[in-house]
Amino acid sequence: MSSRASALESSKASGDALEAEIVQTVDALEYVGDRTATWHDARTSAVLDPSESLPFFGIVLVEPGVPVEIKGCQIRTANGSGSTRGRFYVKRAAHEQLLEAGGMYLLTVYLPRPGLPQVARAIVPASLFDELLRGRWYDVGGSRSESEVAKLGWSHVIDPEFVDPAAPVGGRL
Repeated sequence: MSSRASALESSKASGDALEAEIVQTVDALEYVGDRTATWHDARTSAVLDPSESLPFFGIVLVEPGVPVEIKGCQIRTANGSGSTRGRFYVKRAAHEQLLEAGGMYLLTVYLPRPGLPQVARAIVPASLFDELLRGRWYDVGGSRSESEVAKLGWSHVIDPEFVDPAAPVGGRL
């Protein structure tokens, strides 16, 4: 297996683990499987209010029945010979569906170690996230499931001043 393939599998496994943990710990979320929809991971089952461990940007609450796409990225990631802040990876087709449905992104920044401790979370409407993605879309070649994607550094959404790697967020919300 190529290192690119194993990195993609590792990324997918980390994403799946984060989604499962978040759906289990955020009371107002219920899981949505890929057989139901591939463009979001959860939906609100009750009113979702902001909290210290899950701040909201641009909204004051999320009503029941709203689709939620959970996106995670590492706090730091390799960038050539150095490292940079992690980036959220967004598929355009899924983003467009979430945008059309009035959905939300639940963004999480995590540490790349066992248990994937989360150090920041935020809820952002797809419409606001869309503004941040403008000019970042690019075509991907090959036999990928998506044709156009964008990457966005977590610090474009979450203020790094409020992210402390020594103080993971979590617990029942």
